Amino acid sequence: MDKDSADVHQELTKLKTKIQEARDHISTMPGIDTSPAAQQQQLSTLREQVRTKNQLLKKVQESMYV
Repeated sequence: MDKDSADVHQELTKLKTKIQEARDHISTMPGIDTSPAAQQQQLSTLREQVRTKNQLLKKVQESMYV
């Protein structure tokens, strides 16, 4: 029974270590300190930039084949 207890303790220690590593990785992710509203605003801005760039690419492609 003591061997099982030691195994469980060892596995729990490994799990705690993995959880802490995950927390550390999450805390260093870019944008993690940005509010959801600010993230949504940034996403909106980026989507608009993509639309604009796609329109410009389309115009350039059309002008090349005229």
